[in-house]
Amino acid sequence: MTWRRLGDVGLWAALSFLVLAESGARNDPYWFRAACLAVLAFAVFVRRRWPLPALTVVAWAEIVILAFALGTTNGVQIALVPAISLLSYLSGRRETQLKHFVLVCSWSLVGMLVLALTVARGALATEAVLTWLLMLLLALLLVVLPWLVGRYRAQQALLATAGWERAERIEREQQMEIDQERLRERSRIAEDMHDSVGHELSLIALRAAALELDPSLPEEHRRAAGELRESAATATERLGEIVGVLRDQDAPTIPHDETVRSLVDRAAESGLAVQLVEEVDAELAPMVDRAVHRVVQESLTNASKHAPGASVTVNVTTRADDVHVQVVDTGAERPVAAPSGGRGLDGLRERVRLAGGALTAGPRPDGGFEVTATMPRAGGRPEPPTAAVERATVRRSAQRGLITAIAAPLLLGAVVGAVALGYYLVAGYSAILRPAEYDGLAIGQPEAEVEKALPRMQMLDAPAEGYRPPDGWSCQYYRPAAPFSTNYVYRLCFANGALVAKAVVQSGSVPPTPEGNG
Repeated sequence: MTWRRLGDVGLWAALSFLVLAESGARNDPYWFRAACLAVLAFAVFVRRRWPLPALTVVAWAEIVILAFALGTTNGVQIALVPAISLLSYLSGRRETQLKHFVLVCSWSLVGMLVLALTVARGALATEAVLTWLLMLLLALLLVVLPWLVGRYRAQQALLATAGWERAERIEREQQMEIDQERLRERSRIAEDMHDSVGHELSLIALRAAALELDPSLPEEHRRAAGELRESAATATERLGEIVGVLRDQDAPTIPHDETVRSLVDRAAESGLAVQLVEEVDAELAPMVDRAVHRVVQESLTNASKHAPGASVTVNVTTRADDVHVQVVDTGAERPVAAPSGGRGLDGLRERVRLAGGALTAGPRPDGGFEVTATMPRAGGRPEPPTAAVERATVRRSAQRGLITAIAAPLLLGAVVGAVALGYYLVAGYSAILRPAEYDGLAIGQPEAEVEKALPRMQMLDAPAEGYRPPDGWSCQYYRPAAPFSTNYVYRLCFANGALVAKAVVQSGSVPPTPEGNG
């Protein structure tokens, strides 16, 4: 026998002990005890595979017992209630679907009401309705609440296993996305090589043109040749940095540490007619700052290549939470046949998009070319949620589920309790037999005549006085005033169609003090 089976036997023994103890005190017949033990055995041994059927069998056993106990002096068997609460918890713990649980509870409550009304006849029907309302209230606390707690515990278990695995998987996927983005960035840098190198070569070309047209002495030619060598060295260094990034995975992808003003000044020293208007009142995010530098660099390169002799104006301004970059040239003084593949602007658009902005480029109506980019100063790409954030979110969701699991039954129970109290008060006020009317009733008076003086309903909560009427007698109880206002009630007994006894009965711990007693 496995440890699991031993646990099942132990659980069945514990639940059976409660049934046997209560049945022994009530002197229930042996067949009744055996039936209860058989129901518990079935429920305990199938609860793992079929938790809802196990709960249904035990619940219906209690419903049948309750229905047949109405109107008797034997009381109600409650030893099965702990088993019902335990099986309800296990049903929720086993991730039973909500709709199945709701169907079982709904049909069980409806069946209990129908069975109680079928068994209870006449005056007991009112007691059956009130008892059903009380059972509905108890079902919220003893059945629904344990199921919700079990459901919450099941969700906690999922969080401890699949939830953490899912969070870790998301974290791995995010890391993969970061790696892929790094590879794509390297690919873009490779595409931009022709622009970076072209920028430096454009500067060399400008200086060479100045050297070629300069009618100065050979000493000045040598000075220009030195400047050509320095520019060529700079271009070579830039090319080496980019190639190094492509070869080394851990190399930084940040462009050369150069401000926009330094970039414009260097282009102006090379002979490009360029003017900078910079109005930046706050520090930009690193990614945005690099994108701004790249937009200006690419635009100056294109202007020197496609519009030689043009004047260029660079505007970098901040507006609210955005930074605005505009590079405008006046157009080429003479037609230039410069090859262009368009990859520079495409790569530039992608870089600006990654910074959360947008870029437009095109010819101006009055001549020239304009490049405009707008980006948020703080960057526009939110970081993906990490596994820790995912766990915190799931935890908060589980906590809200627990609060709902506790608050929903309490709220519904309050509503049902209010309905039950209202029904009790209505029934109580409908069972008032005034003292004067009670005094006017005489022993031996025909039952039909007595009924004309009786209220519409009998008491729902007749006192448990232990009185056993003789065979053939039928006793009814009425209150002399509103509920909770007196400590006595009236008992009327009928037999053979006549009133055979009437008495004042104590209904509380204080002896009765009736106004009259006949």
